[in-house]
Amino acid sequence: MLVLDTGSLPVAERAEAFQATVSANCSSSMASFEDPGSISARMAVSDFGVARVFTIDASGTTLRRTPRMSRSGAERSIVLALPMRTDNHMSWEREERLFGPRDLILVDLAVPYVYGWKGTGASYALHVDVDHLGLPRDLIHAAAKNLRGSPLYELVRDHVARVTAQAGPLAAGAGATELGAASAELMRALIVSAAADGRRLRETMHDSLAARVQAYVRANLRDPDLTPARIAAANAISLRALYKLYESLGQSLEQSIIEQRLRGARADLSSPRRRHTTIAAVARSWGFANPSFFASRFREAFGVTPRQLADRP
Repeated sequence: MLVLDTGSLPVAERAEAFQATVSANCSSSMASFEDPGSISARMAVSDFGVARVFTIDASGTTLRRTPRMSRSGAERSIVLALPMRTDNHMSWEREERLFGPRDLILVDLAVPYVYGWKGTGASYALHVDVDHLGLPRDLIHAAAKNLRGSPLYELVRDHVARVTAQAGPLAAGAGATELGAASAELMRALIVSAAADGRRLRETMHDSLAARVQAYVRANLRDPDLTPARIAAANAISLRALYKLYESLGQSLEQSIIEQRLRGARADLSSPRRRHTTIAAVARSWGFANPSFFASRFREAFGVTPRQLADRP
């Protein structure tokens, strides 16, 4: 849901609206702007049950949460944030770092920080309540300094990137609550792994196995070589354990992959940006090498053929 578009506001009102929207949807902080006379921003919030996505696309901005603000104790969110389009600077606990578009940042919104970017940039973030994670803050803070040291870093980063970039449609879908729960489990696993807490890591890796496997599958749906053997190897489990996992979820691994690919193909075929892409190319891009099989399963799933959907005005 779009919560702010400064393009619809008089220039004189944009700074105050920006400040109020950030404080209401992210954390209490003081906003300053690279060019106060030409503030431009769009912000959106999407609900995923235990998780929430907050996105900011804006001109040069800095957000400061002061020690006085942090003493209020009101903020509960732990955030995985993605810098978008440009480098973002982050300062917290006497540490200053520069993060690029391929980085993932773990932030406790209760502590003082300075965060922002120059020029046109953005920050897309996944929020989870600290109580839901069930982890002490000192462990979270330790993980924040060594996030790339986790073997789960790339998996979780790619998952968060996809969820935040497509937050609106995903939040409106039937599986939004389940996706939020899986995202929170992945955040918890990443934190425990990065903090190198052996006992918690073993427990968390076991508890988050389904979320990790499903996130890996989602991240690789377009790969035609996404086989059960590859999925099992990437998640350090046996084929037998992989199949038992999906049995426990009441699903078939093969059918789950096909259904997700079909939904992806349907979204592409429905997009106005697809005009110059053939149906066969869309099918191949979602791992369907056989056009007849694709057309048959598509009609079975959605009640129309790919051509009928693509030709709709």
